[in-house]
Amino acid sequence: MNKLLFLVLISAIGIFSCEGRKSKADALKESVTIFKDSLGALEIIEYIPEIYAEVKTDSILSNGFSISIKTYTNMKKSVTIKHKIDAITYINHHRDWISEVKVKKRDKVIFEEKIDTQFLLKNNITINDYLSKVINTRVWIDDKLSIEKDSISLLTVFLNPEDDDFIIYRILIGNEGKYSLKKVENY
Repeated sequence: MNKLLFLVLISAIGIFSCEGRKSKADALKESVTIFKDSLGALEIIEYIPEIYAEVKTDSILSNGFSISIKTYTNMKKSVTIKHKIDAITYINHHRDWISEVKVKKRDKVIFEEKIDTQFLLKNNITINDYLSKVINTRVWIDDKLSIEKDSISLLTVFLNPEDDDFIIYRILIGNEGKYSLKKVENY
């Protein structure tokens, strides 16, 4: 009887000690799978730039022109780029920029425009499909051209943040404020 009781006790201990636990490797795999599944809806949203920014430049040239350029973040318009790495979706909102340009010749304002995508549309630049994907980056004085007596040359860049492709336009402004807009092929 003692032997039978001892055998039942040993059997009970053996059965209760085998509780079906997983190995450490199996438990880790299951935890990683559960974690990845819970990340299915994880999105990281970023605004570039994060906050409002503004840059002002004033230049006086030897040919009598003075140029004032104020470039600032357009907080209402952005181009959104999404990409996924593993289970995380990254959403980047690249904010557009607006440049307010004022050109004077002998203290008389001859040109005053906001340079943005609407400026291109107003000047019959027919790249409507492309304009929805690009942001204006800035406007600057074209210092590669010699300073002409009767005109000033500005450059503006429209950038596609998805593939870093860009288009540069030259804005040539004459003495009386008449201007022309031309795509720059090689810069």
